Amino acid sequence: MIWLFITLGILLLLLLVAARWAFHYTFVRGHNDVLALLENTDHFLYPYGEMIRENMERIDRSPHTIHTVTSFDGLKLSARLYPAENARGTVLVFHGYRSTALRDYACAVDMYRGFGFDVLMVEQRCSGESEGRVITFGIRERHDVLSWVAYLNEQYGTDRPLFLSGLSMGAATVMMATALPLPPNVRGIVADSGFTTPADIIGTVAKRDFHLPRWLTLPFLNMSAHLFGGFGLYEANALDALKGNAIPMLFIHGEADSFVPCDMSRRAFAVCAAEKRLITVPNAEHGCGYLVDPERLSAVLGEFFEENM
Repeated sequence: MIWLFITLGILLLLLLVAARWAFHYTFVRGHNDVLALLENTDHFLYPYGEMIRENMERIDRSPHTIHTVTSFDGLKLSARLYPAENARGTVLVFHGYRSTALRDYACAVDMYRGFGFDVLMVEQRCSGESEGRVITFGIRERHDVLSWVAYLNEQYGTDRPLFLSGLSMGAATVMMATALPLPPNVRGIVADSGFTTPADIIGTVAKRDFHLPRWLTLPFLNMSAHLFGGFGLYEANALDALKGNAIPMLFIHGEADSFVPCDMSRRAFAVCAAEKRLITVPNAEHGCGYLVDPERLSAVLGEFFEENM
């Protein structure tokens, strides 16, 4: 009998070790070089690497101010504000998983400023100068959106139009935030290449990259998230949030997206209760719609802002 208990104890220990490793691999802040992907000839960003790097360097040197807020759970979060001349509002941009605002939005800052908007480039928790250890795929990050909106309203007043823009996990974050009490001066939301639910994207990547079935991966990672991160994968998702959303939405997705399937934006668009528009970009990889067809996307975005000012 004692050998049975020893065996069960060893198996439990191995399970906990595996859960801890899976949690760290999936949810813990990474220190990866965001420029490395631009230099990887096999990565879909490589054809745009030189342009992205040049824009990152230029935007990094452009005049800006640093702003901070304290999150609902006590983290110091950081953002850069790039001003526009005679600004008529502010666009808040939220980057993707283990990326940075500077890389994901370096090629879009001038476009937004050209439309007459200041640009608040938010470093999501666990990125850049923002504190945090655990990435929650939008579950906790959605509350940070509310913190930044409240901060801008304290600075400029509640009459100033605000727009939210998110890429990849940033898109899921702003979509999930629609279930929170966003103020009326949030006039519109741009969701570019966003995923539907944390479970959906994790299950999709696990099956694609590791050939692991959802029935095994998702309960295991949900358990590890509860044990080591204090959250669950099913606490919030974009689909449920959008069913009650009243803020106008612009969905953008590349039809050739190999990371977040384009169908996820189609599903989000289908359930969204607000005024909405879906733009898909042929031959565009993940988050590359604007890079592939900048003239079309600029026109669509300009129309969206004007319609909802």
